[in-house]
Amino acid sequence: MVRDGSDLCIAGVFFFCYNNYMKRFILPLFVFASVITPVNTESFNNIINSKFHTLDCMASRRCKDGIKSINDISDITSSYPDSDFDIIADEFNRMLATLKRIGIKVFLGDEKYFPKVYRGVYNTTRNTFYLNKRYMDTPKSLIRTMRHEGWHAAQDCKAGINNNRLKLLLSEYLVPEYYHNLVEEIYYDEPDQIPFESEAYFAAYRKDLTQLALDVCALELR
Repeated sequence: MVRDGSDLCIAGVFFFCYNNYMKRFILPLFVFASVITPVNTESFNNIINSKFHTLDCMASRRCKDGIKSINDISDITSSYPDSDFDIIADEFNRMLATLKRIGIKVFLGDEKYFPKVYRGVYNTTRNTFYLNKRYMDTPKSLIRTMRHEGWHAAQDCKAGINNNRLKLLLSEYLVPEYYHNLVEEIYYDEPDQIPFESEAYFAAYRKDLTQLALDVCALELR
Protein backbone atom coordinates (compact mmCIF):
# COMPACT_ATOMS: atom_id res chain seq x y z
CA MET A 1 0.00 0.00 0.00
CA VAL A 2 1.05 3.58 -0.54
CA ARG A 3 0.56 6.35 1.95
CA ASP A 4 0.05 9.80 0.44
CA GLY A 5 0.42 12.12 3.41
CA SER A 6 -2.67 11.34 5.47
CA ASP A 7 -4.30 9.50 2.57
CA LEU A 8 -4.02 5.73 2.34
CA CYS A 9 -4.21 4.14 -1.10
CA ILE A 10 -4.97 0.52 -1.90
CA ALA A 11 -2.73 0.17 -4.94
CA GLY A 12 1.03 -0.07 -4.61
CA VAL A 13 2.76 2.21 -7.10
CA PHE A 14 6.22 1.23 -8.19
CA PHE A 15 8.44 2.46 -10.98
CA PHE A 16 11.00 0.96 -13.34
CA CYS A 17 13.68 2.39 -15.65
CA TYR A 18 15.07 0.40 -18.58
CA ASN A 19 17.80 0.38 -21.19
CA ASN A 20 21.18 -0.28 -19.58
CA TYR A 21 21.21 2.83 -17.39
CA MET A 22 20.48 5.07 -20.39
CA LYS A 23 16.89 5.35 -19.18
CA ARG A 24 15.35 5.31 -22.62
CA PHE A 25 12.08 4.02 -21.21
CA ILE A 26 10.74 5.39 -17.95
CA LEU A 27 7.94 3.13 -16.80
CA PRO A 28 5.58 3.37 -13.84
CA LEU A 29 4.89 -0.10 -12.51
CA PHE A 30 1.67 -0.54 -10.57
CA VAL A 31 1.46 -3.74 -8.56
CA PHE A 32 -1.82 -4.53 -6.81
CA ALA A 33 -0.26 -6.55 -4.04
CA SER A 34 1.22 -6.08 -0.60
CA VAL A 35 4.49 -7.80 -1.55
CA ILE A 36 7.03 -5.82 -3.56
CA THR A 37 8.18 -7.71 -6.67
CA PRO A 38 10.93 -5.83 -8.50
CA VAL A 39 11.31 -6.29 -12.26
CA ASN A 40 14.93 -6.72 -13.28
CA THR A 41 16.42 -5.91 -16.67
CA GLU A 42 16.56 -9.52 -17.79
CA SER A 43 12.90 -10.20 -17.08
CA PHE A 44 11.90 -6.90 -18.68
CA ASN A 45 13.80 -7.80 -21.85
CA ASN A 46 11.87 -11.04 -21.95
CA ILE A 47 8.60 -9.13 -21.63
CA ILE A 48 9.14 -6.60 -24.41
CA ASN A 49 10.63 -9.15 -26.78
CA SER A 50 7.88 -11.72 -26.35
CA LYS A 51 5.13 -12.15 -28.93
CA PHE A 52 2.55 -11.35 -26.26
CA HIS A 53 3.75 -7.85 -25.49
CA THR A 54 4.64 -5.17 -28.00
CA LEU A 55 5.72 -2.30 -25.77
CA ASP A 56 8.82 -1.58 -27.81
CA CYS A 57 6.80 -1.61 -31.03
CA MET A 58 4.44 1.05 -29.66
CA ALA A 59 7.16 3.21 -28.13
CA SER A 60 9.17 3.17 -31.36
CA ARG A 61 6.01 4.28 -33.24
CA ARG A 62 6.10 1.21 -35.50
CA CYS A 63 2.73 0.12 -34.10
CA LYS A 64 -0.04 2.73 -34.33
CA ASP A 65 -3.27 0.71 -34.20
CA GLY A 66 -5.15 1.59 -31.02
CA ILE A 67 -2.91 4.58 -30.30
CA LYS A 68 -4.64 7.92 -29.71
CA SER A 69 -2.94 11.31 -29.57
CA ILE A 70 -3.89 13.29 -26.46
CA ASN A 71 -4.30 17.03 -26.97
CA ASP A 72 -6.45 17.90 -23.95
CA ILE A 73 -8.67 16.28 -21.35
CA SER A 74 -11.50 15.87 -23.86
CA ASP A 75 -9.47 13.15 -25.57
CA ILE A 76 -9.49 11.29 -22.28
CA THR A 77 -13.14 11.85 -21.42
CA SER A 78 -14.25 10.64 -24.83
CA SER A 79 -12.49 7.36 -24.12
CA TYR A 80 -14.16 6.98 -20.71
CA PRO A 81 -17.70 8.40 -21.00
CA ASP A 82 -18.70 7.01 -17.60
CA SER A 83 -15.88 8.76 -15.71
CA ASP A 84 -15.69 12.36 -14.50
CA PHE A 85 -12.28 14.00 -14.85
CA ASP A 86 -13.31 17.55 -13.95
CA ILE A 87 -11.39 17.48 -10.68
CA ILE A 88 -8.03 17.07 -12.45
CA ALA A 89 -8.84 18.65 -15.83
CA ASP A 90 -7.08 21.96 -15.20
CA GLU A 91 -3.82 20.43 -13.98
CA PHE A 92 -3.89 17.81 -16.72
CA ASN A 93 -4.44 20.38 -19.49
CA ARG A 94 -1.72 22.68 -18.18
CA MET A 95 0.80 19.86 -18.04
CA LEU A 96 -0.19 18.71 -21.51
CA ALA A 97 0.13 22.23 -22.96
CA THR A 98 3.59 22.66 -21.41
CA LEU A 99 4.73 19.26 -22.62
CA LYS A 100 3.63 20.25 -26.11
CA ARG A 101 5.66 23.49 -25.92
CA ILE A 102 8.69 21.46 -24.90
CA GLY A 103 8.14 19.08 -27.80
CA ILE A 104 6.89 16.03 -25.91
CA LYS A 105 3.87 14.15 -27.25
CA VAL A 106 1.44 12.15 -25.14
CA PHE A 107 -0.58 9.18 -26.36
CA LEU A 108 -3.22 6.84 -24.99
CA GLY A 109 -2.29 3.31 -25.95
CA ASP A 110 -4.31 0.11 -26.08
CA GLU A 111 -3.51 -2.27 -23.24
CA LYS A 112 -2.33 -4.90 -25.74
CA TYR A 113 0.94 -2.99 -26.04
CA PHE A 114 1.68 -3.04 -22.32
CA PRO A 115 2.68 -5.76 -19.90
CA LYS A 116 -0.14 -6.07 -17.37
CA VAL A 117 1.57 -4.13 -14.57
CA TYR A 118 2.57 -1.04 -16.56
CA ARG A 119 0.48 2.11 -16.73
CA GLY A 120 2.79 4.39 -18.69
CA VAL A 121 5.97 4.65 -20.75
CA TYR A 122 8.27 7.63 -21.30
CA ASN A 123 10.72 7.36 -24.17
CA THR A 124 13.63 9.80 -23.87
CA THR A 125 14.84 9.03 -27.40
CA ARG A 126 11.60 10.12 -29.07
CA ASN A 127 10.39 12.45 -26.31
CA THR A 128 7.01 10.77 -26.11
CA PHE A 129 5.06 9.00 -23.45
CA TYR A 130 2.20 6.59 -23.56
CA LEU A 131 -0.61 6.02 -21.08
CA ASN A 132 -2.10 2.55 -20.77
CA LYS A 133 -5.78 2.83 -21.65
CA ARG A 134 -6.58 -0.06 -19.35
CA TYR A 135 -5.81 2.03 -16.25
CA MET A 136 -6.55 5.66 -17.10
CA ASP A 137 -10.28 5.48 -16.30
CA THR A 138 -10.05 7.27 -12.93
CA PRO A 139 -8.84 10.80 -12.18
CA LYS A 140 -6.40 9.57 -9.52
CA SER A 141 -4.69 7.02 -11.74
CA LEU A 142 -4.53 9.39 -14.70
CA ILE A 143 -3.10 12.41 -12.91
CA ARG A 144 -0.55 10.45 -10.89
CA THR A 145 0.73 8.72 -13.99
CA MET A 146 0.92 12.07 -15.82
CA ARG A 147 2.80 13.66 -12.94
CA HIS A 148 5.27 10.82 -12.67
CA GLU A 149 6.03 10.59 -16.38
CA GLY A 150 6.02 14.37 -16.68
CA TRP A 151 8.63 14.53 -13.94
CA HIS A 152 10.87 12.16 -15.88
CA ALA A 153 10.34 14.40 -18.91
CA ALA A 154 11.54 17.34 -16.82
CA GLN A 155 14.56 15.31 -15.66
CA ASP A 156 15.26 14.57 -19.32
CA CYS A 157 14.95 18.26 -20.16
CA LYS A 158 17.35 19.22 -17.38
CA ALA A 159 19.97 16.95 -18.93
CA GLY A 160 19.25 18.30 -22.42
CA ILE A 161 16.03 17.23 -24.06
CA ASN A 162 17.63 15.61 -27.12
CA ASN A 163 19.51 12.83 -25.36
CA ASN A 164 19.08 9.58 -23.46
CA ARG A 165 20.02 10.93 -20.04
CA LEU A 166 18.22 12.22 -16.98
CA LYS A 167 19.34 14.77 -14.40
CA LEU A 168 18.06 15.22 -10.86
CA LEU A 169 15.90 18.26 -10.16
CA LEU A 170 15.66 18.31 -6.37
CA SER A 171 18.13 18.29 -3.53
CA GLU A 172 17.90 14.93 -1.81
CA TYR A 173 16.74 16.39 1.50
CA LEU A 174 13.63 17.86 -0.17
CA VAL A 175 12.24 14.40 -0.94
CA PRO A 176 10.61 12.89 2.19
CA GLU A 177 12.41 9.91 3.64
CA TYR A 178 9.34 7.74 3.08
CA TYR A 179 9.78 7.86 -0.69
CA HIS A 180 13.49 7.14 -0.48
CA ASN A 181 12.87 4.12 1.73
CA LEU A 182 10.16 2.71 -0.51
CA VAL A 183 12.14 3.15 -3.71
CA GLU A 184 15.25 1.68 -2.06
CA GLU A 185 13.27 -1.50 -1.39
CA ILE A 186 12.25 -1.71 -5.04
CA TYR A 187 15.64 -0.77 -6.53
CA TYR A 188 17.91 -2.51 -4.04
CA ASP A 189 19.82 -4.08 -6.97
CA GLU A 190 19.87 -0.89 -9.08
CA PRO A 191 21.03 1.86 -6.71
CA ASP A 192 21.67 4.32 -9.55
CA GLN A 193 17.91 4.42 -10.22
CA ILE A 194 16.91 5.35 -6.68
CA PRO A 195 17.41 9.16 -6.74
CA PHE A 196 15.53 9.58 -10.05
CA GLU A 197 12.63 7.37 -9.02
CA SER A 198 12.36 8.86 -5.53
CA GLU A 199 11.82 12.28 -7.08
CA ALA A 200 9.28 11.05 -9.61
CA TYR A 201 7.37 9.01 -7.04
CA PHE A 202 7.21 12.04 -4.75
CA ALA A 203 6.07 14.31 -7.61
CA ALA A 204 3.28 11.89 -8.53
CA TYR A 205 1.59 12.67 -5.22
CA ARG A 206 2.04 16.43 -5.23
CA LYS A 207 -0.30 18.65 -7.20
CA ASP A 208 1.43 21.07 -9.59
CA LEU A 209 4.97 20.06 -8.62
CA THR A 210 5.51 18.47 -12.02
CA GLN A 211 3.92 21.49 -13.67
CA LEU A 212 6.48 23.77 -12.00
CA ALA A 213 9.34 21.58 -13.21
CA LEU A 214 7.96 21.56 -16.75
CA ASP A 215 7.52 25.36 -16.68
CA VAL A 216 11.21 25.75 -15.83
CA CYS A 217 12.09 23.41 -18.67
CA ALA A 218 9.96 25.36 -21.14
CA LEU A 219 11.64 28.62 -20.10
CA GLU A 220 15.12 27.15 -20.46
CA LEU A 221 14.33 25.95 -23.98
CA ARG A 222 13.05 29.33 -25.20
